[in-house]
Amino acid sequence: MKKYFMKLIGATAIVLLLSLQAALPQEIGANFNHDPEIIDINYLKKTPVEWIRTTPYIFEYINGQKDPATEAGLGKVIEAKKAGYKVAFGFRWDFKKYNLNIPQPGTPLEKKYFATVTALLTRMSGSIDILKLGNEPNLETKDEDLNVNNEGYVPLVKFMERLLTEVALPFYRAHPEYKKPDIYVGSLPALFEPKQQKTPGVIGLIKLAQQNKDLTGLAVHLHIEDTLEISRALDFVRSIMPSKPIIVPEFSLFRLYNKHVSDLIGDNAAGRAFAQKYHYADTMHLYQWYSIANTKRVDAMEWTEMFNSRKWFIPHSMETYYRYFQKYNVVLATYGYFSQSAPANVKPGTGVWFVNPIFACKSLKPDANGDCAANPLWYSDFVDIVNKGKLTRKATHQ
Repeated sequence: MKKYFMKLIGATAIVLLLSLQAALPQEIGANFNHDPEIIDINYLKKTPVEWIRTTPYIFEYINGQKDPATEAGLGKVIEAKKAGYKVAFGFRWDFKKYNLNIPQPGTPLEKKYFATVTALLTRMSGSIDILKLGNEPNLETKDEDLNVNNEGYVPLVKFMERLLTEVALPFYRAHPEYKKPDIYVGSLPALFEPKQQKTPGVIGLIKLAQQNKDLTGLAVHLHIEDTLEISRALDFVRSIMPSKPIIVPEFSLFRLYNKHVSDLIGDNAAGRAFAQKYHYADTMHLYQWYSIANTKRVDAMEWTEMFNSRKWFIPHSMETYYRYFQKYNVVLATYGYFSQSAPANVKPGTGVWFVNPIFACKSLKPDANGDCAANPLWYSDFVDIVNKGKLTRKATHQ
């Protein structure tokens, strides 16, 4: 009898947990990545978004290239907050790019880093609704700092924990006039890869998110080749952090595009018909067509027909993402809003991030009024899932 009641209690708890997760909203916002200076409220008004996300390169501030007190990009974020938008704000720690190890706790170098964070929080004051302590740290940290050191801890995990306890929390305790934001650790990409799932720094950050009461949850990036990778990544997170909220500051089919960047346009009947219509050679590689789009800019019809000619392209993938967000309690996801990188000479190894943006300013011909054209691959579905998120939020507050 006792075992029966224990099972009943356990089943009831699961039902209650699932009900709670279902009640949380899955909101969708605009991602401006590391370039807050490109935030444009006029374009934000072209979709129903209520959230913006940005993660400045913090070493530009640490090294003195930018001043937290005067940097115009930060002013753009503050302007958006004053206009009524909610802000997810964080930092990109490019330790690997600068060939730097994470400083040991309490050292002058750590204090210098932390002072820069405090200066940024001071400038942003009450403009932050979600604070993210990092951005893709498993890719931007040297291998030795992702593993257990001679002192018995993982430097990345210790650094992020101290960033929380020694900087963020003391700052908001010292400034009760500002509402303390929800604080997330991450953002972790490629969690569907077995290598990432075995990395001590990755596992440690997810455990930190689960165990630390001052962390709201975990941030995850979902740039994928196959939509099944979404569940593989999020199942891994939920195996360690079963119920706390997840946010997805970046998501796209970027890995899928990159897999096919060297394909021939005329490798199927639809591609050959496309090539004939637009006077391209069947033997043109996709990266060559991308170069044309990024230099001469193509119209929305040509852009749409080219991707429709690709057997591998996944239409309405945003709706697929949204169903996963609902299933795994993703409370906020933000998607690339503006073109930030569109190389003129695309090669087989070039990252084709320019396929993603909602407004593909650098690849599509502008509208008749001169505005950047909406990307026909994503725009309608993006607006749809933004509205779905707003409806779920309203439902939770009724």
